[in-house]
Amino acid sequence: MDKIKILVAQHKEAKVYANDVYIPIQVGKALSQIDLGIQGDNTGDNISDLNPFYCELTAQYWAWKNLSDVEYIGLCHYRRYFHKEFTAFNIDEEMKNYDIILTKRGMLEMNVLEWYSAKLIPEDIAIFYLYMTYKYRDKISVFKQFYECHNWLNFTNMFVCRKSLFDHFCKWQFEILEDLRSIIPVSPYAREQRLMGYLAETLLPFYTFEQRLRVKELSIVPMLGKQVEGGEERALYRFWRLCKNKISFKKYNREFIIPDYIMVGLQKDGIIEKIDALFAAKNNY
Repeated sequence: MDKIKILVAQHKEAKVYANDVYIPIQVGKALSQIDLGIQGDNTGDNISDLNPFYCELTAQYWAWKNLSDVEYIGLCHYRRYFHKEFTAFNIDEEMKNYDIILTKRGMLEMNVLEWYSAKLIPEDIAIFYLYMTYKYRDKISVFKQFYECHNWLNFTNMFVCRKSLFDHFCKWQFEILEDLRSIIPVSPYAREQRLMGYLAETLLPFYTFEQRLRVKELSIVPMLGKQVEGGEERALYRFWRLCKNKISFKKYNREFIIPDYIMVGLQKDGIIEKIDALFAAKNNY
């Protein structure tokens, strides 16, 4: 069994960090006109042809379905790495007292749902909200505490964790994303087509929150070997962030309300009916 493998998602010619641990993988290879001469995400059980929608998650899916004999698994990007290099010799120590490593959280000027609704298509976020509140109807307070009360996210879909945890997370995450892809109309604009990748950036930290995982946050660098000051969270920074979040709690603690005109449109387009039918089928199954 290999100790650790970290997939480095890459879609074009570029300088990447690669060795026995860091494995470059060409994402979207099934649709690409170029061959980078590296592992592709189009072998074995894969969703390579969905890369325009899933972004780097096609590499994550490939690792989930095709890498089994490994203790730790991770994902980074050809231009974004955790500032600390992981090896078979240091990973146990790096993971000591932690369940998962994520990027340092980025602060938002509003809560998670409001921020995404402002940055993306509001109707898409409304559908996400309706789906998730239905899925978490028995644990609605957990969903609302994260999405309506938090003003931060661990961006980039980067992580390192044990393969067993990774498998559990992927099963949960891809079921949600596939459900949403079957409901949400595809945008004609390339940026909005990457909606599943954007939503995944919220699902990863939400999963760690819901599961009460011990999260270690690290800075990111454009290439390994680059130094970044304060890579790991320092005690003073953690204390400052905790105080800031408590002080600003009321500011960000706002219920997400879908405007009437959006709800009318979703009903007219049959979206509400699709969500109801989807969960009815799950319950019957």
